[in-house]
Amino acid sequence: MIPSTNRKILDLIYTSVMSEGGDGDAIWLTKHTSLDDILELIKSYSLENKIDWEITIEQKHLSWGSGHEWVLITNDEEFFKSQPSWITLKINY
Repeated sequence: MIPSTNRKILDLIYTSVMSEGGDGDAIWLTKHTSLDDILELIKSYSLENKIDWEITIEQKHLSWGSGHEWVLITNDEEFFKSQPSWITLKINY
């Protein structure tokens, strides 16, 4: 079972990225939930909220977004730390 906190984090991330007006980026280092479980959460969240963003599965992370608005989700701390400083929201949970 996916913790309800994860849904709140995903909502915060989506809201934050959208509020940037076409150039939002976020990264989430998920320490307590597998990427497979996060992927299922994203699919469910997208369906419920009619979000037509694409999901890409990479070696160390998931990418979720469209155009210039992207979210990276990883459980790899080195990948998280290596991301550019201009990312507007960074969550470590």
